[in-house]
Amino acid sequence: MSRKAVSKALLNLRAVQNPNIPTTIKNPERVAYRRMELIDVATKLFLERGFHNTSIRDIVRACSFNVASLYMYVSSKEDILYLVAQDLMNNISLKLSETDLDPDSPERSLEIGFASYCQIVNRFRRPIRLLYREVGFLPAEPRSNVLATVSDVVTFFEKIVDRGIESGVFRKVPARLTALDVMFIAHMIALHTREVRALADLDAYIKFQIESIFAGLLAAPEKRQRATGMHAKAARARPKK
Repeated sequence: MSRKAVSKALLNLRAVQNPNIPTTIKNPERVAYRRMELIDVATKLFLERGFHNTSIRDIVRACSFNVASLYMYVSSKEDILYLVAQDLMNNISLKLSETDLDPDSPERSLEIGFASYCQIVNRFRRPIRLLYREVGFLPAEPRSNVLATVSDVVTFFEKIVDRGIESGVFRKVPARLTALDVMFIAHMIALHTREVRALADLDAYIKFQIESIFAGLLAAPEKRQRATGMHAKAARARPKK
C-alpha cells in the first residue's frame, strides 16, 4: 500500500473509530464499516434537507440496518454530525498535506498552498457550507474537536508566513491572523459560490486573491531582493544528494 493510501486509511479510521463516540460493538472493522456508511448517507441527507430536518429514521431508511442496530454505533444524531464533520476535515487535511511547497521560497509556497487549498475548497464546497451551518449544534467537546482540525489548516499557512517573515520576504505581520485571513479568503468559494462564480472562474479568483494577499504581505522590493539572494546563495552551498 502506498504512503498516500496508508495516510488516507489512517484518517478514515480516526474519523470512524472516534473514542468520543461510544459503541457496544467490539469488532473495530465492523464499527468502521457501519460508521462510514452512516457518514456517506448522513452527508447526503444533511446537504439536501439540513441537520434539523433530517431524522434518525430518515438516515436509517437509507442505510442497510435498522434503528436498533444504529444505536450500537452511535448514541445520537449529534454523534452522526460529528462523524460527518470529522470525516470532512480529515479529507481536507489529507489533500492539503499532499501539496508540494517550495522549500526555498516562502512567496512561492504561499502561492502554491493557497491555490491548492482553493481547489480543495471548491471540491468540498457543499460539505464546507454544511459544516459552517451546522457545527454550532454540536455539544461543546465535539465542537471543540472539530474546530481544532480547522485550526490545522490555519497552522499550515501560519508556518509559511512565519518562514517568509524570518527570511525578510514578508513584512512583520501577525502570522496567525494572516493565516486565518488566507483560509477565510479561500472559504469564500464555498460560502458565496454563486457570487464568486458570477465575477470570476476559479483560476481568475485565485490569481486576483493571491495578488491582493501579496500586496499587503510582501516586504519592500529591496528587502525581498536581498532575501532572495541569500536564499539562492544558501541553496548553491547545499551539498548535492
